[in-house]
Amino acid sequence: MTKVKPKFIAIEGGEGSGKTSLILLLKDVFDNPHFPFITTREPGGSPYAEVIRNTALKDPLAGGALPETMLCLMFASRYDHVKNTVVPALESGISVITDRFDASSYAYNVSAQSGGSLAEVFWHMHRRLIRVPDLYIYIDVTSEEGLRRAHSRNQSLLDGNHFDDREVDFHNLVRAGYRQFFKEKSIRSIIIDGNKPFDQVKEEFISLIKKELQKK
Repeated sequence: MTKVKPKFIAIEGGEGSGKTSLILLLKDVFDNPHFPFITTREPGGSPYAEVIRNTALKDPLAGGALPETMLCLMFASRYDHVKNTVVPALESGISVITDRFDASSYAYNVSAQSGGSLAEVFWHMHRRLIRVPDLYIYIDVTSEEGLRRAHSRNQSLLDGNHFDDREVDFHNLVRAGYRQFFKEKSIRSIIIDGNKPFDQVKEEFISLIKKELQKK
């Protein structure tokens, strides 16, 4: 039997897309010792990257940070995450599924915050990564629906970050940024319509993950 190569998969989506809920379901619906995997997140995913996450998303000053500052913080977290969590897992034969990766940096920091002016800087830092995802799965929802879900979620969980509080125009730019990122020819991606009923989205998502993890 040919050994299956471990995969690195990034799950992307705007606020309220449901991607985190989908990732949480994976261990319950796909428990197969032949295809071991771990889940992680960005920003964060390693001890020092989690420190950066708190600074970038939760600090009271973060909402007013320059887009250059935020982009560099995200990549600082990402470089540590990849080196200390992603690569060791893959080298051990374990697949990695991350809740966000650099598509989110392009959508939020490059598109929505800088109006595209940081695109060249972004791609330079992208090329410095020692590992990039084999596949990006993007859960696409309208900005209005995503914000409705996010606000409902945050009231119940007392969670959230400064991006949740931005106006709908900001989130429209985020969505446009994702679509621009996935036009890059070197990026392998699949888009799921997240506006559909959750059970339909879940079925499509689980099917894609199974298919990717089983590829030789």
